[in-house]
Amino acid sequence: MVDKPNGRKQHNGEIPIVGGLAIYIAVIFSSFLFIQLDSNYTLYLISTSFMVLIGALDDFYDLDAGLRLIAQFLIASLMVFGANLYISDLGDLFGNGNLQLGVFSQIFTLLAVVAAINAFNMMDGVDGLVGTLSINAFISIAFLAFVSEVAFDTELPAIFLGAIIAFLFFNFGVIKKGKYKIFMGDAGSMLIGLTIIWLLTYSTQTENSIMKPISAVWIIAVPIIDMFSVMLRRISAGYSPLRASRDHLHHFILSKGFDNRKTTLIIGFGSAILS
Repeated sequence: MVDKPNGRKQHNGEIPIVGGLAIYIAVIFSSFLFIQLDSNYTLYLISTSFMVLIGALDDFYDLDAGLRLIAQFLIASLMVFGANLYISDLGDLFGNGNLQLGVFSQIFTLLAVVAAINAFNMMDGVDGLVGTLSINAFISIAFLAFVSEVAFDTELPAIFLGAIIAFLFFNFGVIKKGKYKIFMGDAGSMLIGLTIIWLLTYSTQTENSIMKPISAVWIIAVPIIDMFSVMLRRISAGYSPLRASRDHLHHFILSKGFDNRKTTLIIGFGSAILS
């Protein structure tokens, strides 16, 4: 699988899209080695396996957006109805007590999971950007989990941090001056999006909660805000919200004369402050 330059993708030459698969393999092996597997974690691994499969097929065949959305909702259903993990409490948003979603909890969570998956996928337009944003998120989750002594929220982020940092050396072209440069691909960005929303839901909606729900929103604020702002602009212009184009935050910064690495640094720094 290789990524070829076109009107929307402006890189040099054909670049292998295997970073996501490499991260997935590292996570699977590390999980069996370092994490005590239970039924919910096993379901997480199954869900991410399906997610990576859909992402890889999208990388290779450029799947229809509608088909991709259906697959994402089905995978999100494994989390909501299989692991019984969903968002029911939005916290005290207005100073009048915690806002409970009640019967709308499951459908809200399905939408939130699919939104997070696509938010990270849409940010994958500049070298290292999704990796940097996810590092910020995983560090925030791992730190709060470590302080709260919650093993799951510490071990899984640590595994992802190691895999993503290794990937970034290749993605930034550090190894052999770019000879072994690779991209993350949809398989990687959607894997990361699913994992982060899974962790954030677990971190805010279970007996092992380590943060308030609003804190979880700040951790992924940059990709979420970018996605919704882009979709609103597309809809107002009469286009499909799923239409691919160069109208994301990173495209705007690139248009101001910044190169890929500086663009990633600027957005990553902003995300780190919010996280």
